[in-house]
Amino acid sequence: MESTTVTTLLEQGAKLVLRFTGFDYGIFVLLLAISVLIGFYFGFVSKIKQNNVEEYLLGGKSMPKFPVAASLIATSVSGISLLGVPTDIYAYGTQIWMFVISGTMTGIVMHFIYLPVFHDMQLTSCFSYLELRFDRVVRLVASFVYALSALFLVPVVIYVPAMAFGQVSGVSLHWITPILCVICMFYTTVGGLRAVIWTDTVQLLLMLGAIFAIIVLGLSDVGGFWEVWRIAERGERLVFFDLNPDPTLRTSFWCVTLGMTTNWIAVFGINQACIQRFLAVPTRKAAKNSLKIYIVGLLIINSLACFIGLLMYARYEDCDPITTKQVQKLDQIVPFYVMDTAGRIPGLPGLFIAGVFAAALSTMSSSLNTLAGTIYEDFIRPCRPNASERSSSATMKLIVVILGLLVIGLVFIVEKLGSIVQMAVSCTGVISGSVMGMFTLGMVSTRANTKGVVSGVIVSISCMITLWISALGKLKYPFLPFRTDGCDQDILNGMGNATLPAPANSTVSQAEAELPVIFRVSFMYYSLIGLVLFLAVAYPVSLMTGGGKVPDERLLTPWARRGARGGERNSFQMKVKEVDECLPELIKHKITTPE
Repeated sequence: MESTTVTTLLEQGAKLVLRFTGFDYGIFVLLLAISVLIGFYFGFVSKIKQNNVEEYLLGGKSMPKFPVAASLIATSVSGISLLGVPTDIYAYGTQIWMFVISGTMTGIVMHFIYLPVFHDMQLTSCFSYLELRFDRVVRLVASFVYALSALFLVPVVIYVPAMAFGQVSGVSLHWITPILCVICMFYTTVGGLRAVIWTDTVQLLLMLGAIFAIIVLGLSDVGGFWEVWRIAERGERLVFFDLNPDPTLRTSFWCVTLGMTTNWIAVFGINQACIQRFLAVPTRKAAKNSLKIYIVGLLIINSLACFIGLLMYARYEDCDPITTKQVQKLDQIVPFYVMDTAGRIPGLPGLFIAGVFAAALSTMSSSLNTLAGTIYEDFIRPCRPNASERSSSATMKLIVVILGLLVIGLVFIVEKLGSIVQMAVSCTGVISGSVMGMFTLGMVSTRANTKGVVSGVIVSISCMITLWISALGKLKYPFLPFRTDGCDQDILNGMGNATLPAPANSTVSQAEAELPVIFRVSFMYYSLIGLVLFLAVAYPVSLMTGGGKVPDERLLTPWARRGARGGERNSFQMKVKEVDECLPELIKHKITTPE
């Protein structure tokens, strides 16, 4: 093959290592250049300056709904999604595809419970809600936990695509990670939320272009959609309704629809980055329209990623690259497939890897912007109550820089932790159930109080940490069967003494069998278990300690408000309308219902 027209192949013994061409590098660099230019425009050229809190964090509350929805989708679809979801389908089957139910339920819950409250209150930090509903201690605890979880996940989000780029380019992630982080820090710091949203929109288009290109090529190679489906069925990959109630199964219908629904609500329903974008539009109606676009787009992109997993299995049905050691880790199979399938078209592998990095940059930029707002609003502003808007904006930009440098350092720690993706999901589940419980109980119950909430958080997180640590490193989920009977002899020779991975019906290891059943529960249930533990403690303790009071009915979801159940309904709706018409002032103060 000629290196000027196709992806370079480097001989290494009996194996071929696929590499980028110069054209692929050009596509990749172009993505980074676009991100820098957008940040430069909003920071130095645009007449709208990022010199106040409302503009920097909420885009002046005048962003169009489609870029906001695109930013939400791009933020939620990280490189972990684009690489991890296809890999999961390839190794474990399509049961996880039932997230379409989880996503639909998430949208419904957000629409009727969380979004109305957050948009009515118009708070820069969603954790301000907890201070208004309970007290400042609850708010600071939730903000601190959120900041820690975000700082843990962002290095993972950057590390996964950096590892993929290293595989196809040979460039060490020690070089590529700092470069990407610095670029992300630049357009986030200089351009504020406007730059983040418009960069996310461009990056989403890149992601979609890369995904569709890979799908079209994959279908062409295999022989069409129905041939892919037939091969997947023959390989036992089509598993949608495994109704086995065993909670120790890695994935089942119940595990995905119940466990993942709770996880998605915690991650997307009360996530500061998502709420921040819903507040960037001028009206509640526009926010709800953005929510609909967001949920549909999220499900479509994740479904396309699932189909790429089926395409990979169709291509490697009888010659698995993992078993034959053509890839060293399961997580590397997606970039290997892309190079193998799209390498004949100059620039297409570069476009896909650029799309993966676009997802990572989007998540990182959104997290940095959100964390800066949370840290400033919850921990710094109370110490500087008289600071000017310009000074506050400059402080948040400095926070972004510090956080970015911290992420760069944490990436090199993540590199040493092994299978970090599952660990990250488990760690998120440990705390997300209790955080979700705080918001949910506060919005749907008038009896919840601070003592109940704090007790629920302590019990939930303590139990979940015990569960997580006890199971850490001891649960080995076997793959579905792989085959190598169709491999060329030179590939089989390169296997050495490698053996086939254990099939899914293999007996559990001795270490796993010795664990009590509770410690073998699937990590996908962690959020749900944490939520149940929180509610089981928080509500009874609240009742036993005298219950609580709600100072403002807008702190409750609409169907829980007294005014919505009695004769005050019309009066309250008029007050909400007044709130929507006075948004610029409401962002700076706690809101109380006018008498």
